[in-house]
Parts: sequence; C-alpha cells; structure tokens
Amino acid sequence: MLLMLFNLFVALAPVGLILVASEVLWRKKIIKGEKARKFIHILAGVWMSLWPLYIPFDGIFILGALALTLLLYSRFTRLFHAIYAVKRRTYGEIFFALAIMITAFLAKAPWIFTVAILLLAVADGGAAVVGRYWGFKNQYFVFGKKSLLKSVAGTAAYIALAYLCIFAGLLYANAEGSSFKVNSENVFILFAVLPLGATLLENTTPYGLDNLFTPVFAAILLNSLL
Repeated sequence: MLLMLFNLFVALAPVGLILVASEVLWRKKIIKGEKARKFIHILAGVWMSLWPLYIPFDGIFILGALALTLLLYSRFTRLFHAIYAVKRRTYGEIFFALAIMITAFLAKAPWIFTVAILLLAVADGGAAVVGRYWGFKNQYFVFGKKSLLKSVAGTAAYIALAYLCIFAGLLYANAEGSSFKVNSENVFILFAVLPLGATLLENTTPYGLDNLFTPVFAAILLNSLL
C-alpha cells in the first residue's frame, strides 16, 4: 500500500510542479501564448510517457481520469492560465488526458504506451516550437482551413522527432525483454507507416484532436507487432 502511494506521488508530483511553474512563469510574463502551452505539453507528456516504468496500466488509466477531471475544472475556472494562453480554438488538453486513458487501455506492452505518448509530447510539441520560430516563410493551409495552418519546417521536425520517439521505444522494448521480432514487415510499420501516418493525423485533425488520434493510432499499430 505504501509503495503504491509512493509511486502515485512520484507520478503526480512532477506534473504538479510543471503546472505550478507554468502558472508562475505566465504571471511573470516570462512565457505566454503557445510557448506557455507547449512548456506544459512537452514536459508533462515526457514524464507521463515514463509512467509504465513503475505504474500498471489500470493505475495509469485512473491517473488519466484524474487529469481529465482537473483539466475540465480548469477549463471553466482558468485555474492554470498557461494552458489556455492561446487565441485559437482548441481542446487539446482534454484530448491529451483522454489519450492517456485510452492508450493505457489499448497498449499491450509498456513500451508501446511510451512511444505513443512520446509522439504526442515530443514530436507534436517539438514540431509546434520549430514551426513557430522557423516556419513563418514556409507556411501552408491543409484543406485551405485556417484552423490547420502548418509549416514545412514544423512538419519536417515532426517526422524527425517521430523517429527519435520510435528509437527510444525500441530501446525500452529491448530493456524490458519484449517478445516482438524486428523483421522486414515490422521495420516497414515502424519506420514508414507509423511516422508518416502520425504526421498525416497531426496535419489534418483540427481543434487538438491529433492529441487523441495520434497516440491511439500508434498504440493500435504497435500492438500489431506483437
């Protein structure tokens, strides 16, 4: 019982610190707008991707439900301003929490959950940062929609970071002694279907829905490797 409580504390404490730090930085006007939102997105997402190291999937599902409850409360009360410091219409933080829950339910191995959430945190978050700083001269609209404004720089960053997430997942799978074998079919799925499919979802889903669709797609696809 004490070990379980300790593990829950270890899981939640860093996320709480990230949220508090983001609020302090927002109030001091050190970070704002998309930068503030991605500060939480990347740091919290990377930490959550490591939860399977010491928490079973049913525990992660419960933590995701708690996060969803807190974020719904915050959406109406603006408890954490940095999460909503953007002008565009998005429900990404809600879909993020749902993704944690659904991926924990779907994933057949801890490393699969880790890859799926890393794609959400690192590839998606990193692409947004790259696009913001280096994407002004190479922007494009997907389907002509303003809600789907993207950049060549951001898309290229997403693909590159997706490969990084996959390699990290393979190292995790090897460390935990996963039974799946790397053959020609699996290599095609890992290094063609997954990164390109995730990039397509990230590019074509509005209002933050990619936060949900991308990790679920990754989990289902990676499950097939087993």
